[in-house]
Amino acid sequence: MELSNKTTEIIDALFSVKEAEIIESTLLEKCSTNIPGCEDWSQENMERVWLSVLKLSSGNIEKFESAIILANTDYRDLFMAAGFGDDLEAHKQWQP
Repeated sequence: MELSNKTTEIIDALFSVKEAEIIESTLLEKCSTNIPGCEDWSQENMERVWLSVLKLSSGNIEKFESAIILANTDYRDLFMAAGFGDDLEAHKQWQP
């Protein structure tokens, strides 16, 4: 699976070029369909997770890592923390 265009655009807006490479690979390796309950999710479904992680990170690597842990613990809590829990489309409107 590849990251969505919106996801990569937001990564580029929040992080430096050097950090962006790390963020992209970490999302694919630690925050993708390997999250419990997301095994058969499409890229479109995963985008909600990825954007939730990025929103919580606020462009900070430490916050990003914490958000990855939260995603792997319970992605529903991640959605709530990011403000994307009550609306399935809210993440599509978010811009950093």
